[in-house]
Amino acid sequence: MSPQDRALKKQLLLMKGEVLRVKLKLEIDSLRQRPLGLAGEGFKAFSSSSALGKLVNTLAAILPSESLRQWLRRASRLFLLWKVLSKFWPAR
Repeated sequence: MSPQDRALKKQLLLMKGEVLRVKLKLEIDSLRQRPLGLAGEGFKAFSSSSALGKLVNTLAAILPSESLRQWLRRASRLFLLWKVLSKFWPAR
């Protein structure tokens, strides 16, 4: 790798780091302004993309009873809410 390539790679990494810092700052500001709205977006992400969310959706599709499916979905959302809240309010 030539010195020019190394310098270019270093510049790209520095730019990427700066973009990530700005993105994190914007997300933190957004979380401080509307924490419950972002928690709702987290529920959507949890149910659609994560492995546990896919497992819950698969189980809900397999269960024969509609009431059991709804209970499973609600329980998974409550579990996620509990995990989020426990991070914001640690035990004393």
